[in-house]
Amino acid sequence: MNLTTSVIICTRNRLADIVTFLPTLATQTMPATELIVVDSSTEPLEKNSAFMALFSQEVFSHTKLIYLHTQPGLTFQRNRGIEKATGDILFFFDDDVTLENDYLQIMHATFRDRPDYAGGMGSVTNLKPYSFNAYRLFRVLFLLDRNHSSGNFTLSGMPTHSYGNSVLNDVQVLGGCCMAYRNWALRQQQFDEKLRFYGYMEDCDISKRLSDNYKLFYQPKARLAHHESPLNRDKLKSNRAMFIANYSYLFFKNFYPHARWKILFYCWTVAGLLLEGVLRLQSQVFFGYLLGLQHVLRTRGQLPYCPNTSAENISHTPQRN
Repeated sequence: MNLTTSVIICTRNRLADIVTFLPTLATQTMPATELIVVDSSTEPLEKNSAFMALFSQEVFSHTKLIYLHTQPGLTFQRNRGIEKATGDILFFFDDDVTLENDYLQIMHATFRDRPDYAGGMGSVTNLKPYSFNAYRLFRVLFLLDRNHSSGNFTLSGMPTHSYGNSVLNDVQVLGGCCMAYRNWALRQQQFDEKLRFYGYMEDCDISKRLSDNYKLFYQPKARLAHHESPLNRDKLKSNRAMFIANYSYLFFKNFYPHARWKILFYCWTVAGLLLEGVLRLQSQVFFGYLLGLQHVLRTRGQLPYCPNTSAENISHTPQRN
């Protein structure tokens, strides 16, 4: 069965990143059926000659091209892309990744051969090598997010990622830099637009809601590099406040209503984050977590964090631990 594919790229003020990404999409052994760029840049990309030279039928001769310019917000932009997409499989890539040339073909084959899978992702190749050290033990002990893991949610609702593993396996968590879903699945569950700006943990939210009912996979043979653009990142304190507040919002939205006893593990993980802030000897980390917890108490965990900063300074890719 030949499945059609739509690739959706959301971007904002990162010309250098997207013009690096596009050639790696154009040279895929299996071309995308459709490419949708959802841009919220201050100066629309369609006015930039470097972008338009790549976003052209001469470069993507077998791909339908769609360009949208919208208001900022990763979840908002992704939902606008979904509305326009017609492919059977919808691929979401961050604008700061580069694909190996058989990425789409390998993922297409997995979806084709396994109709029970509603979504999946490939492997990020430029991770730090796995090592079991004190830092790893700390993250395991406090049920914190980490790579080289099962790809499931911990008892506290924190995500773990299979990135770095070498075996195809079922997972609960798909990473936002390279996730893909069947079109029909995203007609049932769209991205939560309450998660504003770069929508921290929006990928965890939608993969949790879909993995409750459908199978998701990690395919290590589909490979890409994630370069994590340094452009337009917010300050560390605000970043950490958003992390703990959005994690709390998603815990109370997706986990607590179905298993209230998990609040014990949530509190344990929050304690671990605060301890992390102390151990890292970075006051911005610790006070960022406190700021985020103040927001959680004020909103009773019912609203994501909205940083007190202009959207001009917000990137689509948050800082990683």
